Amino acid sequence: MQHKFITTVLGTLKPNLLQSLAQVSREMGASWETSKVIKLDGQFVAMMRVMIDADKEVALKQALEQQFSQLTFVYAEYAHEAIHLSTECKLTLDCNDRSGLTHDMNEILNDLEISVDHQECYRVQVTSLGKTVYSAKLTLRLPENVTIALLISQLETLSDNIRIDVAK
Repeated sequence: MQHKFITTVLGTLKPNLLQSLAQVSREMGASWETSKVIKLDGQFVAMMRVMIDADKEVALKQALEQQFSQLTFVYAEYAHEAIHLSTECKLTLDCNDRSGLTHDMNEILNDLEISVDHQECYRVQVTSLGKTVYSAKLTLRLPENVTIALLISQLETLSDNIRIDVAK
């Protein structure tokens, strides 16, 4: 019987590391159904939904941890829930930076029960303006009861000088 679980791996990024992780997984009979990787300043975090025969799961985890002892592995059960999300949108938000902006944006998304598939936030000093500009790129899934217009109106409360672009 096939079993699914989520693996989070983190550590220092080295050449061919992700390919090596995938190779060990394949050799043990596992497949990565989906994965996300974030790389930042020589570090990485990867999340994978792994499918493997239930009787091989423990051996796979042991093999990964032994062969990649410099990495940290965290495992979670795969809990597939039927979430009714009607609309996916890609959103870019630009405004003057301020303390707590990312926190406040995430509070709005949480309050609206919006699922965040991808989020990148940047702060850039613009010397010609004498300001720091905040930019966020998000891929979101909206619940059936949340419209894009409602989302925009809530996000516009974050700053007086805000620009929001949405693509479906």
